Amino acid sequence: MSDVLVEAEALLTELPDAVARRKLGERLSKAIVALRTADHQIARMAALIDFSRIVEFDKTADQRAALQEMKECATDIGASLEDAEDEEELRLAVYEYENSLPKALAALERAVRERWRVVAADRFQPLIGIGELLTSMNVSNNLGARLADCGLKGLAAIANVGSITILLDTVRALLADLDLLQDERAAEIRDDEVGDFINALAEKRATLVMVTPKVHDWLKEHRALERLGISPR
Repeated sequence: MSDVLVEAEALLTELPDAVARRKLGERLSKAIVALRTADHQIARMAALIDFSRIVEFDKTADQRAALQEMKECATDIGASLEDAEDEEELRLAVYEYENSLPKALAALERAVRERWRVVAADRFQPLIGIGELLTSMNVSNNLGARLADCGLKGLAAIANVGSITILLDTVRALLADLDLLQDERAAEIRDDEVGDFINALAEKRATLVMVTPKVHDWLKEHRALERLGISPR
């Protein structure tokens, strides 16, 4: 886990205290209303941090910078809310809370969703073809169709425009289902050259060396040759 993620997660325990400790007078009713969204914003930050871990978002300099910007923005605003000594300072702090923080969160969310698109395509797209192959092999328990359905659901989640918290729940469920199906697939496929190739294909470790005459004949028989491509490692 990167330091940026650790520091960002620590903010989740600091921000509520910063808001709670700030006692506002009657003339600052607008500020009170504005700060009622604090729980929502904190939940959004928590979801973004969790999502970042799931999709390994903090691997590049740009990704770490986006996380760092959100962390610094939230830290500065929390300090301003806590340290404001008069109504004007508090008004400015609330303005930053209402404007700068949402922008920083929106920028991070766009980047995290883009990373999710890459991860989803990488992990779920192959399931469709694998599922079709397993269906042609008459694997028990309708495993092929379930794998293909999981792949389609994963790709559909790329276009999910709901809140990041809802998307996070969806992705967690999809990945849990994927792991179970992959375990079932590894256990179900028969132990021969074709089975080894199919398992390797599903796990993205298949090579041309594994395409023995028997595997080639099986793929040709099931009209699968045209559905498979070659890419360098």
